[in-house]
Amino acid sequence: MSTSYQSHNPTSSGSFTTDPGETAIFSGDTVSGIKDAASEMKDRAADAANIAKDKISTAAEPVTDKARAVAEEQKQSGAERIDGVAKAVHTAADQIGREVPQVASYIHSGAEQLEKASRLLRENSIDDLLQMTNRLAHDRPLAFIGGSVAAGFVLARFLRSSGPANAGAHQGARP
Repeated sequence: MSTSYQSHNPTSSGSFTTDPGETAIFSGDTVSGIKDAASEMKDRAADAANIAKDKISTAAEPVTDKARAVAEEQKQSGAERIDGVAKAVHTAADQIGREVPQVASYIHSGAEQLEKASRLLRENSIDDLLQMTNRLAHDRPLAFIGGSVAAGFVLARFLRSSGPANAGAHQGARP
């Protein structure tokens, strides 16, 4: 026994027929209508996703701006600290130069590299520094990894040494 259905939609002239236990067979107009509806739903979903993305992006702008401002402050502070270290290294090199002049030139050279790093921080934006870092990581991955490990050790020592003054008292109290 076959059941036949006619469309009551004035925009569709299609019909489909089913037999008991069989899948419906749709006419070309019905299939085209389904495809159009699916395409429209896909477009609407894409539009909704773009609207959500724009709203999230707009909401994140103040956070991004604040993060950039903090990073810029830290970058300038770091450049000042590096300058201070470079001056101290030059002073040490001068003192060592009185005793061992050959070694002093190497130490001054190291201080000059610190000054160069400080200038690099001062004269470049955060985005420029990130680009330089990415380029180094891409062009010389071993140097990048080695530098990252060395920077990690230096940072760890700095953080330990700049901890609270009473941290040493707690360490001495251990059995």
